[in-house]
Amino acid sequence: MRALLPLIVLVACNGKDGDDSATSGVVWYGDVENTVIEKCATCHQADGIGPGDWSTYETAAAGAEAIKVYVENGAMPLAAADPECRPYHGGERMHLTDAEKQSIIDWVDGGALAGDPANSSAPAIPYLHLDDTDTTLQMPFEHTLEVDEGDNEYFCMILDNPFTETRYVTGIDVEVGNREVVHHMLLAVDMNGDAGVGYGTDGTQTSFRCQDPIVEYDWLLLHAWTPGMEAVEFPEGVGLRVNPGDQIVLQMHYYADADLPAQADRSAYKLRTTDFVETVAEMTAFGPEDFRIPAGAEAHSDSDSLLNSFGSLTLYGAFPHMHLLGSYFDSYVLRQGGEEDCLVRGDYDFDHQMTYMFDEPVAFNRRDRLVVQCTWNNAPDAPNQYNDPPQDIVWGEGSNAEMCYMLFYYSFGQ
Repeated sequence: MRALLPLIVLVACNGKDGDDSATSGVVWYGDVENTVIEKCATCHQADGIGPGDWSTYETAAAGAEAIKVYVENGAMPLAAADPECRPYHGGERMHLTDAEKQSIIDWVDGGALAGDPANSSAPAIPYLHLDDTDTTLQMPFEHTLEVDEGDNEYFCMILDNPFTETRYVTGIDVEVGNREVVHHMLLAVDMNGDAGVGYGTDGTQTSFRCQDPIVEYDWLLLHAWTPGMEAVEFPEGVGLRVNPGDQIVLQMHYYADADLPAQADRSAYKLRTTDFVETVAEMTAFGPEDFRIPAGAEAHSDSDSLLNSFGSLTLYGAFPHMHLLGSYFDSYVLRQGGEEDCLVRGDYDFDHQMTYMFDEPVAFNRRDRLVVQCTWNNAPDAPNQYNDPPQDIVWGEGSNAEMCYMLFYYSFGQ
């Protein structure tokens, strides 16, 4: 995640010690504490993935001016799906209401006062990882990056399958070894047990480069991780099947400056499994590939749709994925009667990608149509513009090309 708040800013302290309970203005305890703890401190805490520690009054007051700047200009919280499109797990943490924003701004403008600690009712900082995983799938060795001229490397490894009986994955978490260089992680099962053949190997290598195609045709995806991703949990009775003897493949996409010293990584997946579920889920990806983003276009959109000719399906969650120029995503089910049933929609931030697990599963019926649309900002002043001047951009696997995919967890039947 990029450092939105330079640490030098956070040393400027305008908080005041002592009991400010007599003030009539907005104070920390009882006014803004709960909001900051629940919606900011998940990242901005000691050893968190965001800079600064806002988990206590003292540390938040030290960075009060920086907090105000980024809340006021909309840079924080980071972009996320709009829960008014469809409620999803954790959605209440992803957005500040207008009233919450104003309260934080007023608190800073009023001197970032503490107030009376007796008025504190702050919840615990939300824990975003799984503490009940039972299986770790780690890269068998530390990999030293060998990026290409475009600063990308796709590297795959065959992971040891520890299962002696069929298991069902009900929760997925990751341990990213080197967050500075990991663009994405994919976990998959190679249905034919010959991973690497599609990349020119003889199918016996346990590690190999794997850039083109992005995945082999016989890979059954289990999970995809990108920067910002939280743990994934399935509804009760739903899970992904992994059989003993299945060939488990880990794909790592690294993005690093080829002119700098080579970096290394050793990441891992952590799974929560069970021996039985009522419903077996799978993962699939869909989106347009034949697109061209014109140089200089501030808001260029493209889309694709898929007619459900398979039968009744259930959708559990969606993961929108673009690259650096992505700015907005939209996906919905177009019902037979013509009405649009929103799935996931919102502003896109490359550094805050999420799998949005729906509060309630969604029916995708036969003859319904699934629509996926992406919007990119290829203007000269785009926040993540990497070409000077801008160039036409087409589909590509590297971070300096573009994609538009919606990855769905689904099952057959309802």
